[in-house]
This record gives sequence, structure tokens and C-alpha cells, in this order.
Amino acid sequence: MQARSDPLRPLKLMTVVNLVLLSVQAYTGDAVNLFGAFPAGAVSSFGQFFSSLLSAGPGPLALWHGVAGLLVVLLSIGIAVSAFRRTKSRSLRIVSLLALLSVASAAVGGYLFVFSGYLNNAYSSQMGGSFIAAYAMNFLALYYSK
Repeated sequence: MQARSDPLRPLKLMTVVNLVLLSVQAYTGDAVNLFGAFPAGAVSSFGQFFSSLLSAGPGPLALWHGVAGLLVVLLSIGIAVSAFRRTKSRSLRIVSLLALLSVASAAVGGYLFVFSGYLNNAYSSQMGGSFIAAYAMNFLALYYSK
């Protein structure tokens, strides 16, 4: 007897990996927020963006936070696309789309926080609040994909 393959298996795997990366994002974001020494002066170009993160510390955590954030964005897009292509579940589609929008909001907040010269804490708050929503929506995606 042959086992039937789960059409949502790729979505489930991407969601678990995304939750792990989001957990790493939480840790590195908190560590950078509490212990980082942000460079003085405005970041005026995308070329300065990553060098600024590298110098923010502690160690390479701020840079890792930014790179992991890019991975979370890509995985969130993959999860949403997979939800819309592989299922007709309205609930799964909605939470995957809300997760993607939350991740996009966190990414925009982080981008604007760096380009504010690490001075506008409203953008940092946007990043943190949007992270919580993304985390919750990813867990709901797992729940609705059962």
C-alpha cells in the first residue's frame, strides 16, 4: 500500500523553517537592541546599509539579523504562493497573506530604522510589533494546514 503524499508538505516545511528563522530574528533583534552600539551619522545609501549593520554589533549579530530578515521575506513569499496554489482553504490563504504583510511591515520598519541613523525608535517598534504578528500568523498557518 502506497502512502499518499501531502500536497501541503512544502508549505509546512517552509513555515517551520520560517518560525525557526523568526525565533533567531527575535533573539538577534533583542541582543542588538540591548547591547548594540549603533554607528553615528545617517545611512545615506544602500551600500552603507550592510556595513552599518556590521559595525552596529555586538559582533555580527546586527548583520545576521538583516540577512535572516531577507530570508524570512523570501520564505514568507513562498508560503503565501504555496497556500494560494495548493489549497482552497480560505483560512490558510488569509493567515499566510497576513504573515507576509506582517513580515513586509517588519522589513520596512527595519529598513527605515537603519536609514534614520538608528534614531527613529518608532521604526524599531514597528519591526517588533510586526514580528509578533508574523510569528502568530505562521503558527496559524501550521494549524490550518493540518
